[in-house]
Amino acid sequence: MNKRFILELTVGIILLVAVLIFGQKGFAALALLAIHPFIGKKKKLDERESQLFNKIGNYTAGITLLASVATFYFSDLIINGQAIGENWLFYVCSAFLISHGGSGLVIMRS
Repeated sequence: MNKRFILELTVGIILLVAVLIFGQKGFAALALLAIHPFIGKKKKLDERESQLFNKIGNYTAGITLLASVATFYFSDLIINGQAIGENWLFYVCSAFLISHGGSGLVIMRS
């Protein structure tokens, strides 16, 4: 299961960097998630794993909300000739992937 979280974290970071450098064209980096179904095995979750996934989802939602507020706050900032406000959806998507992968790794290790 950790391989999936590592993939999400890595794709999120690559997506963030690609959007910062290439703008909207950098969103093509999201295609890296196509290998997600091939990593790990599907199995029946027990009660503990189910509760941990709920906890991961709660942390992900909170961090993504904070990233959305930060993106709105800095929407007038210009990086590489591109305003943050024009690409807000791409930044929120990358923040979601980074927060879900990171919180998954932290919670599953404890």
